[in-house]
Amino acid sequence: MRVAVFGAAFATAIVVVTPAHADNAPTGSDVVGVGSDVVQYGVDFVADGDTTGHAGYNSTGNVNRLVNFDAVADANGRNSYVGGTATALNSTVVLREGTSPVQRPNGGSAGISALLADGATDEISYVRSPNLPTSAQRNLAKGPITATSGLGSDLHVVQIATDTQVIATATTTNAPSALSLNELVGIYNGTYKHWNELPGNSAGSADAIIPQIPQAGAGVRNTFLNALTAANGGTAITLASNVVSVEQNDPTTITTLPAAQQVDAIVPFPTSRNTLYAHGYFFNPSVPFPGSATPLTSGVKLLSGTAGDGAAAASIPLPYYIIFRDTDAASTTPWQPGSTLNWVQALFSNPGSLAKPYFNTSAGKALITSSGATPLYNDLGTTY
Repeated sequence: MRVAVFGAAFATAIVVVTPAHADNAPTGSDVVGVGSDVVQYGVDFVADGDTTGHAGYNSTGNVNRLVNFDAVADANGRNSYVGGTATALNSTVVLREGTSPVQRPNGGSAGISALLADGATDEISYVRSPNLPTSAQRNLAKGPITATSGLGSDLHVVQIATDTQVIATATTTNAPSALSLNELVGIYNGTYKHWNELPGNSAGSADAIIPQIPQAGAGVRNTFLNALTAANGGTAITLASNVVSVEQNDPTTITTLPAAQQVDAIVPFPTSRNTLYAHGYFFNPSVPFPGSATPLTSGVKLLSGTAGDGAAAASIPLPYYIIFRDTDAASTTPWQPGSTLNWVQALFSNPGSLAKPYFNTSAGKALITSSGATPLYNDLGTTY
């Protein structure tokens, strides 16, 4: 759930760690993805279908599978904690059959780092991320393959969708109806520490603002900070001491705070995740199978409109990128029996062919829509 926990909320947020169990592990011929939490449900649905009856790629009779590992082990997108502490658990995952558990990459940035370290083992096929690889990451990828770095290949990027990052608060909040990017710069760098210090909000609450930010390794954290940097004239901000690191895209980072703190907390949040809650996708995980009959609500609201400084509420584009080795795109090895297409061509990128990759088909796009994102296919290749 949370990387940092306030007061009494911690008592209800602990997940007791139990011994590891053996889930089904991908074979050597399956396609395996890791990385971004915000992108994961779109790819999950394309792989395995949604709850409204749309079948996914793995339901179409294919021998080899698309295996999309979520950013955290909890399917509700929450983190777990070491028993009796506020320390987030680094959950593990078995990426391929016959291998040992490794730390699960939690976020797009963590996913790219994992891919760059995978040259010698080739266990990770692709990464989900809301951010493009940096020049430094591409140069590292192009380097010679060693035990810990280098892929001997550039990184190929395909965009599959777009989303929006906004600011979420509790449903009852001391925040104004909107917060602009410039106001968020002031909140996150410590210029504005109380609500009544914000432009046009002198009559607001004198409570201290509790600004939350996604954890290190989350691509959405970089997306948010990049937007603040741009709003700050290109100068990166230094986060104030009151900024709290939390699990990305998890509304319980606000809703499980004590009531007196809920009203003062804000966090960057994707509209797609709120849509999944609104559509009744998530249920109370404390209820044993077959589960609760009543779906969860997010318990947060998304700020919109015009801020006190006269600017529009923060609304940050969140592209959904799939990143993989460019050498895999050029492979001459067919993926599925009876097909001539490699796995990249079958799933993500097949330029110049009438056979569209699955993520660019009407079936794939419908499943992305079910995740709350807007399908937007763009094969960037290596020219980005």
